[in-house]
Amino acid sequence: MSQTAPAPTTTPPAPAKSGGWLMAALIGLLGLGGGALGTYATAVVDRVVKPTKPVANFAVSADGLNLACQNHASGESGWWDFGDGTPLEPFAAEQHATHTYAKPGNYTVKLTVRNYLGDENERTVPVDVKTATLDAAPKISAFAVQPVSSAVAPATFRLTADVSQADSCVWDLGDGRVEVTAGGKIDRLVTFEKPGTFPISLVAHNGKTGAKQSTVTKVEAPRDGTTMVVLKVTDTGNKIERTTTTESVAVSVPGEKVATAFTKTVSARPGCTIAEATLGDAPATLKNLKMEVSPDKRTVKVTGEWAGDPKATNKAAGGSDALVRVKLTQERATPQPASVTMVTGTFAAVGSTIRTDLPLPPTLLGMNGGKREYQLDIRSVQAGKSTTVIQAPQAGKGPLGFPWSANQQGPGWTVTYSAKVEGETVVVTAVQSN
Repeated sequence: MSQTAPAPTTTPPAPAKSGGWLMAALIGLLGLGGGALGTYATAVVDRVVKPTKPVANFAVSADGLNLACQNHASGESGWWDFGDGTPLEPFAAEQHATHTYAKPGNYTVKLTVRNYLGDENERTVPVDVKTATLDAAPKISAFAVQPVSSAVAPATFRLTADVSQADSCVWDLGDGRVEVTAGGKIDRLVTFEKPGTFPISLVAHNGKTGAKQSTVTKVEAPRDGTTMVVLKVTDTGNKIERTTTTESVAVSVPGEKVATAFTKTVSARPGCTIAEATLGDAPATLKNLKMEVSPDKRTVKVTGEWAGDPKATNKAAGGSDALVRVKLTQERATPQPASVTMVTGTFAAVGSTIRTDLPLPPTLLGMNGGKREYQLDIRSVQAGKSTTVIQAPQAGKGPLGFPWSANQQGPGWTVTYSAKVEGETVVVTAVQSN
């Protein structure tokens, strides 16, 4: 009669824990036995086998072209990449880093740190590096304030100036309005809707010194019988800011059983899209490098392969194996509030034509998808009161386009007003017939 074989009495061995070989080696090397000594060895092994995860943490501050990086990171090795194509600088725990850029611009500073096991963490911080504050005093030349037509309220004046060696310009228009503009060649239109005397001043600053120019403008009250044109120009759109940075993609040396092909992804800055991407420097240890921008233009995929024998490849200082430079041009679109410019003019005889010429304001710089709309009023002053006799566009008639014409009729007479664009000017004419 057959008998059932007895169940095995030996318990299968548990799966080996990570670091078991190292603990056995330490115990053998140190001659440690069980109990407290074994517990001590286990603590040592856990610290070596399972080190703290690295954290790439730092803050930056720029003074002119000089950059200071406050190092708050943890890790055993790593490297600093300052985003300007200069060689990497090794990371050292509890040591801050400094760098001097060759020229102003927008750069991306990247810190990558690793621990003993090769766990990696990185952080990138964009920096805007500018030239040091100018020592020379700003200069204001060609400063002028001239009426576009007549100085009768509402009156438009053209303000022009050429400002050099200044970071910003502050305009005080004398009626409570204070506006800030950039320096360079300035050409802008300003309208005073009420009569009065207005002291206009321009102060240019560069952080240390300033320069000032000023003048006084008088705007008269409208006279009875005056016919005026008021043109309102409204610009809307998105302001486009473009920055160009050089990003570094770190590619680790593949292991013996790891495929030599690699794929890395570079992300755009928050709120930005990638307008253009080009491959830069890459070591000879990499081949078949390709780059592809994602359909949403928020990431770039870099692919390639290792060339030659990975075993023979020496790892670079700081734990980086191979670096691929990627040059990115990024765009950020910011919706801008509507910009409304009022331009006024009084009809006057020019030869045999009654007309007024209204200069158009320049289009806003750095705008994408910009839209310009017009509103045109013909106003007549009677008994000290200004009244709109014709307005375009009329409600529900769609936007105003040029050329444009409309009639004003009275007992036994008709005035035909016409407007067209000539270059950067809207020319409005008036023809009366009986």
